[in-house]
Amino acid sequence: MNIQCFGPLSEDAICKLESALGVTLPGNYREFLKETGGGVVKHDGSNKVLIPAINQTIAVDVFFGYGVSKNSDILYWNNMYKGEIFDNAVLIGFDARQGYLFLIAEDDNIGVYYWDDGYTFEESDDEQNVYFLGKDFSMFDIRKFP
Repeated sequence: MNIQCFGPLSEDAICKLESALGVTLPGNYREFLKETGGGVVKHDGSNKVLIPAINQTIAVDVFFGYGVSKNSDILYWNNMYKGEIFDNAVLIGFDARQGYLFLIAEDDNIGVYYWDDGYTFEESDDEQNVYFLGKDFSMFDIRKFP
């Protein structure tokens, strides 16, 4: 996945982010933030991710940053949907179809998930619109581009 980075985050900034979110972020996601700070994903086909449970794909658009514009800020989106997402879940990005990527770092459901908030997929309804994508953030093959 090719990403235009927002800019690396310091260890201090990541600790402040964790404090604001009330979670400890997993190591591989912390490393991603240290290296990139999140960013806009290039729409070149490498941004496609399979949802195995329903054999559908999403196109990742943005991995949220910290201290960036509101539309891409991790705190903005997590505050906006507080109470609608699972405990210990952190929204980390969105796709081009009105869905969100989130990770759970601190319970039996550890992993990366897709939340089909806009019920884009025929399989999604009020009972089921969250899909497991992978065990951790390393599932995304991130490459920086200028």
